Amino acid sequence: MTKTVRIENADTSNWPVRVTAQHKNEAGEWVDQPSPVQLDHPTRQTEQYLTSSRRLVIEEKAADPASAA
Repeated sequence: MTKTVRIENADTSNWPVRVTAQHKNEAGEWVDQPSPVQLDHPTRQTEQYLTSSRRLVIEEKAADPASAA
């Protein structure tokens, strides 16, 4: 079953939130998907999906050097 979820940076601090999708490979290990989503400021949202072989990792992170450029 596929489940759609929304994640919002609802805090007013300057710290962004990073959402990384992971999937299970053939060996059953969790592997990061390319291009994590950076929620840089309050009210920014992302919509992602979950399955039995896909999960989301949500972290408070400093901005990526690439996204700051």
